[in-house]
Amino acid sequence: MASGDMTRQAPPPRVFVDVDVQRDFCEETGALHVKGSPNALFRRLTEHAVARGIPIVGSVDSHAWDAWEFASNDTPAPEGDKPGFPDHCVKGTPGWLKVEGTLPPRFRFLPDVPSAPVDAVVRDLATGRTHAVYFEKEVYSLFANPLAEGVVRDLVAALGAGTELVVYGVATDYCVRAAALGLARRGYRTTVLTDATAGITEAGVAAALSEMRAAGVTLATSSAVLGAR
Repeated sequence: MASGDMTRQAPPPRVFVDVDVQRDFCEETGALHVKGSPNALFRRLTEHAVARGIPIVGSVDSHAWDAWEFASNDTPAPEGDKPGFPDHCVKGTPGWLKVEGTLPPRFRFLPDVPSAPVDAVVRDLATGRTHAVYFEKEVYSLFANPLAEGVVRDLVAALGAGTELVVYGVATDYCVRAAALGLARRGYRTTVLTDATAGITEAGVAAALSEMRAAGVTLATSSAVLGAR
């Protein structure tokens, strides 16, 4: 007869995916403020990740002063129409910075370049020597940065099968959507924390959540993460 004492299996590894938690998006004085941005929850998730040794990969909007999407200049769009956004997340300006309390003690920013040696970056992230890596990008998806593909792939391989990618940040109907769909379509186990996101319009958020669910993304709340470990 089997013993009543069963060995409890360790839960699968997690990676937190912090999407564009920057001042220009998340603070009321920001150039492209997303109303309802849950900044206190972003801080809690960062603290939780550091305390529990959960690696963070994330994205940061990172523009030059003459970014093509800004209404303030005549730089042509690479394709289609210019969205005419106000200047935002210009690298080095206060609005580009991450929200206070969401940058862990040990981190790296990876530039938007075609290639770079990243083996040590992945190793340090997988072993906890580095808490977080943030990919600079100019458009919605973190995979717009060519380095993201290999880093995420190799990090998941290092952590093991079943690794869960837990996504949060802004905006639900733009960059969060792009990150979650990009992960899911690459076969990663992906969860979006719906209370740890904020969107531009109700209709846009509803459509994005529906699209993510259809792509196999799990929709959960932060309590499932913060209360579990």
